[in-house]
Amino acid sequence: MNYFQGGRMDSEFSSSTRTIALNDLDGKDFEVTVIGGGITGAGIANILAENGITTLLLEKGDFACGTSSGSSKLVHGGLRYLQSGRFVEVYRLLHERNYLMNHTGIVKPLEFHILTGATMWSSVELGIGISIYNAMSGKNPIVRHHHNNGEYPGEINGFYSYIDGITVDSELVIYNIVSAYRHGAICLNYSEAASIEKSDGRYRVGIKDTLSGKSYNISSKILINAAGPWGNDILKLAGMPEEENFRLSKGIHLVFPFTVWNRKNAVVIKSPIDGRQLFIIPSGEVAYLGTTDVFVTDPEDFSVQKEDIEYLIDSVKDLFPDFTSENITATFSGIRVLLGPGNDPGKISRDFSIRANENFISVLGGKITDYRVGARKTAKIVSKLLGKNMKIKNMPYIDYSRESDDVDHIIKYECPLKPEDILRRRLAVRLYSADSGKSMEDEIRKKIGGTHEDTYTGK
Repeated sequence: MNYFQGGRMDSEFSSSTRTIALNDLDGKDFEVTVIGGGITGAGIANILAENGITTLLLEKGDFACGTSSGSSKLVHGGLRYLQSGRFVEVYRLLHERNYLMNHTGIVKPLEFHILTGATMWSSVELGIGISIYNAMSGKNPIVRHHHNNGEYPGEINGFYSYIDGITVDSELVIYNIVSAYRHGAICLNYSEAASIEKSDGRYRVGIKDTLSGKSYNISSKILINAAGPWGNDILKLAGMPEEENFRLSKGIHLVFPFTVWNRKNAVVIKSPIDGRQLFIIPSGEVAYLGTTDVFVTDPEDFSVQKEDIEYLIDSVKDLFPDFTSENITATFSGIRVLLGPGNDPGKISRDFSIRANENFISVLGGKITDYRVGARKTAKIVSKLLGKNMKIKNMPYIDYSRESDDVDHIIKYECPLKPEDILRRRLAVRLYSADSGKSMEDEIRKKIGGTHEDTYTGK
């Protein structure tokens, strides 16, 4: 099989096909090379492959190993953005939320209760906001304020109910990656862009297989930087000017047994410490609490600090006293790219910044909800640079769905290389199971092999 042309709609995508692709990689020419295997890069590779563009995607770790497996898992319209008048952004996000809930199978509707009271939000202002939110999303704008009849502690006078989307963020990435692969893209995890040079109008990219240490060289007419928190590192590697006002903000989440929450709905509360909006979200056998918003400088800093845990616990303890540090089963964090000045990370834009410098395109910022918007905008630039007509409207779409959560299926069709690739990112049982996936460890290690073991550092 030629692994560089044509579709492979029912083909294996595994460690074996990765090895074959690497063995045939050196000296290959691509129209587009995408650096970064999070949701942004996955969406871009998917839309390009769907249009028959010869595409290579490189990810130095596993697919979705960064922010795209450490988000709040919400696919939402940004209700709070209405307060600052960002109506166009909310409308766009709601459109994307509705599409993903209706077309992917892995973005599900979830009921949220947003609380009102002296320490929460005004019922009048909130009612107006949710009415606008519902109207913009195509739903009945009429909302009813529910009085607190014992559902919540006494100082809460009531709540409004609304619907937003929830997903397993890493699975959404994997589904896009597999879709891109099935349309002909080469998608390589554990493959780092180690060097970038421009010569004769093309980019020469040196690639390091981070598992074997072997090196390969390819050329590409267009290079796309979708490296998220590592975006400025890629710009520097390519000899490009770094993005000004490039900031990183870390958000942590605490995972608890579902019995601590024991409700089907999620809840939105205001932290009494600083007024920050927080969520408690049920998912599977657990419920998780988040998130913080703290500037960091290191894109590799996914650590969860004691003071961050204390902040979240202290923010909810008066309302929900069972959320204690002793009940935490796991923690996770993600790092957001913020592009703009200011000392408050909550007020800095999280919208996409897409900049083209000749045939080098940087796609930074953005949210999981509107990854398709970023992919379409990028595809339009690629279309012009290549002089090729491309289908862009309503794309990219996902044409892969997991037949089952059977480990053998995942190993054969989703290219995991290490046990944690399955435990943390394909099945996400590290987060969503009551035992943090410990009961599956032996089976997965036995099936995937111990050559590329890594250790879970979860809680």
